[in-house]
Amino acid sequence: MISKYWYCSRAQQVAIALLSLVLASPSDAQQSATVVGTRNKLTITGSLTLYPLVTDLARRFEQSHPGAKIDVQPGGSTKAQADVRSGAADIGMMPRALRSSDQDLFAFPIARDGIAVLINTDNAVRGINTVQLAGVITGRISNWKALGDRDAAISLALREEREGSTDMILEHLKLQRSQITRHKPITTSADAIKFVANTPNGISLASIGEAERSARNGVPIKLLAYNGVPAATRTIQNHLYGLSRPMTLITRRLPEGLQKDFIEYATSTQVTDLQLKYGFVPYE
Repeated sequence: MISKYWYCSRAQQVAIALLSLVLASPSDAQQSATVVGTRNKLTITGSLTLYPLVTDLARRFEQSHPGAKIDVQPGGSTKAQADVRSGAADIGMMPRALRSSDQDLFAFPIARDGIAVLINTDNAVRGINTVQLAGVITGRISNWKALGDRDAAISLALREEREGSTDMILEHLKLQRSQITRHKPITTSADAIKFVANTPNGISLASIGEAERSARNGVPIKLLAYNGVPAATRTIQNHLYGLSRPMTLITRRLPEGLQKDFIEYATSTQVTDLQLKYGFVPYE
């Protein structure tokens, strides 16, 4: 099924999409057209992590498609799903793969990213493993001494938005939200980076691409290795890093018209430079 594109290679995705579009009935096409709305305008909503990349994709797409207008709005992954399902958006932005509960949606991965576990550069810890990360998030590990640093209480900050990095980590660790220990609520990767930079005993989660850019620019943060693998775009590209995820565009029906044109553009090699600009890895 197309709703499980995230299991396929890019070549397989393209083949499935073309076959599905050929097999689509006239009634399917009419239904899809009602979602797309006007032929020269698209509304895209969702993930704050994907927002900068998709905004740049939209501006470049408009330049090569005179008269096209792409309205890109941030708002979070939950909003992406709700807007696409209601028809308020033509395309949603999701920082993860679809789940079994999302079989009413179609997914088109456009890049890969990873979630980094961040600490301040003053902290001596260099890596963290699955058991330790679960311990920090649940509060079973509450002092840096248990991780090899100074005797100091751990300060945790996590994103409150559902469907984002926190939920992905909880799924990975097989934890429930009710098991999360007391923490500072934040909204974006930028918030996580700022928190860790200003909190010597802090720890948080952020997009690897955004965190790497911040570290290169001198922000005092450190990306911890996870289970012995460095948190870096190169280890995402090599499929070695355990906390990687697809950056995905979603639709309610098979894309057509301008909607289809934009998705084909966003999944093409024409946009590799923009993917790299934001620290993402081309989807393969």
